[in-house]
Formats: sequence, C-alpha cells, structure tokens
Amino acid sequence: MIQPPADQRDIPRLGVFYFAMAEDDVKLVPHEESPVLQKVGISRLCGLEDAPTMEAWRKARTTTYGKVELKVGKEAGVEEEVVNGVVVKHYN
Repeated sequence: MIQPPADQRDIPRLGVFYFAMAEDDVKLVPHEESPVLQKVGISRLCGLEDAPTMEAWRKARTTTYGKVELKVGKEAGVEEEVVNGVVVKHYN
C-alpha cells in the first residue's frame, strides 16, 4: 500500500484510475513550466527533437510485456523495468 503524503493521511481518499493515450504522433515531453513537476524534480531526459512519440513509447512498452524480468524497486511493493531509458514502476 502506498501511503498518502503526511499532511493528507487523515483525509478520506478515493482512487480513480483514468487511462488515456495521446495520438501516435504526439511527442512525449514533460511540461517544464509545471510547478508540480518542478517541485518533484521532473525534467526532460532529451530535447524535443529526440523525444519519443506516443507510438514509439506504446510499442516499446507492449513488446516487453511478459518478456522482461522486473527488478525489485526502491519502494516497498514496487517492481521496475527500464523502457527506452525511463524507469517504469509496477505497483503490485
């Protein structure tokens, strides 16, 4: 179980999962101007010209399903794999 931030632990929570995929030609880059991403230290791994498209990312992810051995992650109950240089976490 992943604990909420300390300041939110006494607030009832409801998990909602929403899965969406961008169009295949969309370049996948974080919005560097986002204060939330800046606060947690998210930054671009590459320039826009080298960023993967949604199609490339989807294909890279789906071709590894069931074919790679997940490694124990740094967090309890989390396994990890690396896809195109990006650590992908699996919460079990």
